[in-house]
Amino acid sequence: MEERNVMMRGHVVKFLCTIIFATLMASCAGSRVSSIPVSSKPSAPVKVIALDPGGGLLADAVGIELANRGFTVLDPASTSRLMVRLNIDEIEVNTPIGLEKLKGKGVDAYLTVRTAAGRDGKTQSASVRVNSTDTKKIIAGLTWENGWGGRSGSIADRAMHKGLPEAASEIVDNLVQSIKPE
Repeated sequence: MEERNVMMRGHVVKFLCTIIFATLMASCAGSRVSSIPVSSKPSAPVKVIALDPGGGLLADAVGIELANRGFTVLDPASTSRLMVRLNIDEIEVNTPIGLEKLKGKGVDAYLTVRTAAGRDGKTQSASVRVNSTDTKKIIAGLTWENGWGGRSGSIADRAMHKGLPEAASEIVDNLVQSIKPE
C-alpha cells in the first residue's frame, strides 16, 4: 500500500509539473513577421541585391541567407565602396537618382535593415525594406519581432528568443515571396 501511495504521489507531481510548464509556455509568444503591403512587384527578376552599409549584424545574416538561396549579394563593405565610386551618400541612396546609379552597375535591389535591441542586447525587432532599382519603388517590406517568454533572461525567454540565423531565415522566407516577379 505504501509503495502504491509513493507511485501515486510521483504521478501527481509529474502531472502538476506538466500543468505548470504548459501554463508558462502559454504565456510565451513566438516571433512574428508582418509584411507591408506593396503596390509594386518587380518587373524584372531580382538577382543582385546590395545591402545597406548601416544594417548591422542582422542585415549581414539576411545577406548570407539570401546568398544561400541563390541571390548575388553585395555585402555592406562592397556596397559602401560602390556608393563612394558612384558619389552617392546614405541619404540619397534610396532616391530615384541613387537607385538609378546602382542599376547602372548591375544592382537590381537595395535592402535596408533597421533593428532595435532589447535590454539583453539581443535583437528584439527589425524593419526590412527592399527597393527596386528598376521601378524605384519598395517591392518588399516587413517588420519582424523576436519571440519572448516569461521574465527577460529566464529559461522560457531564452527558449523563445531566436538567434541571428533563425531570424534571418524567417525574414528571407517572407522577402522571397515578395521579390519574385509575377
